[in-house]
Amino acid sequence: MEKGTNRASAQPETTDQAFLQPGDEAAGDRSRLNRRILLQGFAVAGGGSLVSQALAQAQASGAQASVKQAESVPSPGKAPLSEREILEKARERLYPTCRVCPVCNGVACSGDSGGIAGAGAGMSFQNNFTALQRVRLAMRTLHDVTKADPSTTIFGHKISFPAVAAPMGPAATRFGKGMPVADWFEALIGGCNAAGTLGSVGDDPRYPPDDVKSRLEILKRFEGKALYNSKPAPNPIILEWLPLIEESGAAWLSIDVDSGPKSVAELRELVKAFKMPIVVKGIMTVEDALKCIEAGVAGIAVSNHGGRRLDHTPGTAEVLPAIAAKLKGKIPIFTDGCVRSGYDVLKYLGLGADIVMVGRHILRAAYGGGVDGVALFMNRMRGEFERAMVLTGVSSVSDINSSVVSIAA
Repeated sequence: MEKGTNRASAQPETTDQAFLQPGDEAAGDRSRLNRRILLQGFAVAGGGSLVSQALAQAQASGAQASVKQAESVPSPGKAPLSEREILEKARERLYPTCRVCPVCNGVACSGDSGGIAGAGAGMSFQNNFTALQRVRLAMRTLHDVTKADPSTTIFGHKISFPAVAAPMGPAATRFGKGMPVADWFEALIGGCNAAGTLGSVGDDPRYPPDDVKSRLEILKRFEGKALYNSKPAPNPIILEWLPLIEESGAAWLSIDVDSGPKSVAELRELVKAFKMPIVVKGIMTVEDALKCIEAGVAGIAVSNHGGRRLDHTPGTAEVLPAIAAKLKGKIPIFTDGCVRSGYDVLKYLGLGADIVMVGRHILRAAYGGGVDGVALFMNRMRGEFERAMVLTGVSSVSDINSSVVSIAA
C-alpha cells in the first residue's frame, strides 16, 4: 500500500511522551486530576501498590507538563494542530466517558459502567497495562544498524509499521458529547491511511440494514484500506451480508468472539464461505488458539476486548508468549492492550505478535483532532518504533524476536 498523500502524513519532530500529556493546564486542574487518580487507585486496591503507581503517574504528569508540544502538519486549509490541543479537546468532548488521563491505565475510570472503562472493578484493563509495563526492551548499541525499516505486510497490504486501528464501531460516537458517525470513521480510516497504515470499521450485522450498508460503503470509498469487524452475530445473519462485505474490499474480516463465543464448526463455516481472510479476535488461551488453527482461520487476535468484557483476566502481554510459541509462523498473530507508543509496539512484537491494534489512544486522537489527530498520533508511534528498532539492533520487522525484550519479576 502506498502512503497517503494527505499532508498529515508528514512525521512531526516531537518529544516521545508529548502526545500522552494533557498539556500545560492550570495548576488547579492538574491538582484535581492527580487527586482523582490517587483516590480512584485507593478505592480499587484499598491502598498499596496501585496508590504508589497512581502517585508516580501524578508526579510524572506534573513534571512533564511544561514539555513543548509539537504541531502537526495540517490538512490543506486547516490551521496547525498541536498535540496539547488534541488532548484538551478530546477531554472536553469525551468527559465523563473518558477523562483522558495522562497515563491511560484503567485506574481513574475503575468501576465506571459502559463506555471504555474496564468491566467490573476494571482489573482486566489494569492487568493489560501493568503486564505491558513489566516488559523491558534490551538496549543494544554495539552494532552497525543505523537505519531501520519499520514497514511490514499483512494479507498483501504493505503498511508503514506493524500497527493498525483496533476494531471500533459506531457506539464510540456516543461517548461524552459524542461525535458524528461519518466524522468518526473518516478520522479512524483517513488518519491511519495518511500515516500509511490501516483503519477499521467495527460493525454488527444486526444493526439496521441501512446503517450496515452505509459503513460498508465507507470501506469501498477508502478502497478497502481498513479491516471490517463483525460482532459474533449468528452465522446466517453474517452470511446474509457476505456479498456486500466481500464487495467492500476490506483488508480482512475480523470476528469479535470476545463479545460472544462461536464454535469451531461455526468458524469453519465462515472460513469456507468467505474469500477474504478471517481473523478471530478474542483469543486468550493456547487451547483456543489451537482451535482457530483447526477451524482454518487466517489469523488470530490475542485480546480481552480491552478488559471491557470479563473482569480479572490476565493482561494480553502475559498470555501472548505462550500462544506465539505454538502459532508463530503458522498464521499472523494480532494483539492489543494499552498500546500508546511505538515502544509498546516493539514490546508486543518481541513477545510474538505480528501486528498490534491500537484502540483507546486512537479514539482520543479522533475526538481531539479528527483525521489530523489520528495521523499525528500514528506517525508519532511510527517514529518511536523506528528509533527503538535501531536502539535494539534490528533493521527490519522480520528481525524482531524475543531477544529484544525481557520480563521484569
